[in-house]
Formats: sequence, structure tokens, C-alpha cells
Amino acid sequence: MTVEEYDKFLIEKKNGRFKRTGTWGGMCKNVAHECCDPECVRKWKPSPVQCLADNYYCPSCVLHHRNNETRFLEERLKWTANVPNTFYVFSLIDPGTEANGKTERSLIKFGRTQHENALKRYPTIELKQYQMKLLLTLRGKLITTTRIENWWKEQAEEKNWFVRFSNKEFHGQTECIEVSDNDLAQLIAKSKEIAAADEEMQK
Repeated sequence: MTVEEYDKFLIEKKNGRFKRTGTWGGMCKNVAHECCDPECVRKWKPSPVQCLADNYYCPSCVLHHRNNETRFLEERLKWTANVPNTFYVFSLIDPGTEANGKTERSLIKFGRTQHENALKRYPTIELKQYQMKLLLTLRGKLITTTRIENWWKEQAEEKNWFVRFSNKEFHGQTECIEVSDNDLAQLIAKSKEIAAADEEMQK
């Protein structure tokens, strides 16, 4: 893809929501882009090939309003409701630290990502080190995956399931829960119900 084709792609396929502003160096070289939303105008440097994905838009518009469901009612942000997103659930092992008297424990990590493949959300070293196993992925519109994630958070807060991962460098340090197999099965079943109901409503 040439620079001319790429710039045309942003206008036609991405609805002109962000544009290239830096000097072109090829599809795989990071280059400056700018959000076209006048209230956002975020500047960042993704590679053009990264921007080709159907779910890729300005991170500030799509991600930095994370769990605020009311933003989908705002005229300037309601378009984000339809951006493809993935809700995921991983099981993982927190090795703990003997120095702090902690022992290895099994936890659950849930969240959302723009990646279609949730395994890309975490580096390979973490996937191996913490024995992360993907238990569930639900691909759908951002408004749906946000609703599902918020429901998990409500349940975790209400039932005091949240635990802090021992390694503060782990991205999901404050987003892990400790639940029984039965509770986990119910959480997963309810998530599928929410996703199916939303999909049916949007037909």
C-alpha cells in the first residue's frame, strides 16, 4: 500500500476519524497520527499496518473512556459503541513471594481488548510465567463488551472477590479475582447471556 492509498483508506474506511501527520516510512514503520475529533486531537505513533484492523481507532476515543457507559449517548462518541472489541477471561497462577508470606494461588483475570485474539493482549513471557489459560472470549460491539466487563466488576466488588496480583509490573495487577469454580461458571454463563441478548436486540 502506498502513502496515497493509505491516506485514502483512513478517509474512506476509517471515516476520517484520524489522519497521518508524520513522514511516511512504509507500512511497518511507526509514524505520527492525529485524532480528528476537535475535543481530543490525540497525537500518537502507531504503524500503518496496525491501523488497518477494523477495530483500530484513536486510543483516547475508544479506550480512555473505558467503563463509562454513558459516553455512548454523547453525540461525539456514540460511534464508538459499534467498534469491535473482545471481552476475555483468563485463569492464571500468581506465584506470590515467600518474603511476604504469600503462597502460589489460582486467580481469574478478566478484561477487554481491541485485539480479536485476546492472547495478543499479554506478552508471551507473562502468558508462560503465570500459566495463563484463555477460558472465554466474546467478540462484539464495544457497548456490549463494556456492559459485560462492568457487570463482572460489580459482582467482584459486591462479593469482595478482587485481589491484588503480587507482581506490580503485571498489567492486570488490580484486575484479578479469586472465585470458586461454581461462581466462575455462573459468571461465564451470564456473560454469554448478555452477549446473546445484545446481539439479538441489534438484529
